[in-house]
Amino acid sequence: MSEGTGEGNDDAAPDREPNAMRRTLDLFVFAPVGLVLTAVEDLPGLIAKGRQRVETEVRNARAVGEFVVTQGQQEVTQRVGQLLHGHSNDEPVDGPSDGPSAHEPPSQPDQPAAAAAPPAPTPAPDPADGEAVERALAGYDTLSASQVVRRLESLGSDELRAVYRHEASHRNRRTILNRTSQLLEDSPSAP
Repeated sequence: MSEGTGEGNDDAAPDREPNAMRRTLDLFVFAPVGLVLTAVEDLPGLIAKGRQRVETEVRNARAVGEFVVTQGQQEVTQRVGQLLHGHSNDEPVDGPSDGPSAHEPPSQPDQPAAAAAPPAPTPAPDPADGEAVERALAGYDTLSASQVVRRLESLGSDELRAVYRHEASHRNRRTILNRTSQLLEDSPSAP
């Protein structure tokens, strides 16, 4: 029996070598050759697929970009119309309207804002407000809006009113005006 087993082992080893050799050739020779031949044969199809996918992605990106730009232009046109002509959100800016601004095209937002009617009258400067603001916030006229807003909470109601009047009659910075109004509304001594 040991002889048969020994002969079987000798026979199995040569069988494994051709299989191992065949697998190695398949993996390192025939597979790459097959890939190259397939790629060469299918090259026009691969090019067409690649071109189609890239063109589709570019078309999609272009459509989304045009949509976003169009929406942004409409929104900017509406806001400029609101600022310059007092349009409401319900009125189309570029459509006909009964108002006096119907003859002006919406694509002229570079007209000076001073020509439009201001939304609220600007109060006349009061030197007393300027002095009160300077006492409360030294160097006020050199401060940025964010610097002023940070310091507003430390002021009393009278000082806040002076800041509001001074800012409204000079630089009219909306951030400062809005925050001052909020603080005055929240103040317990507000009238």
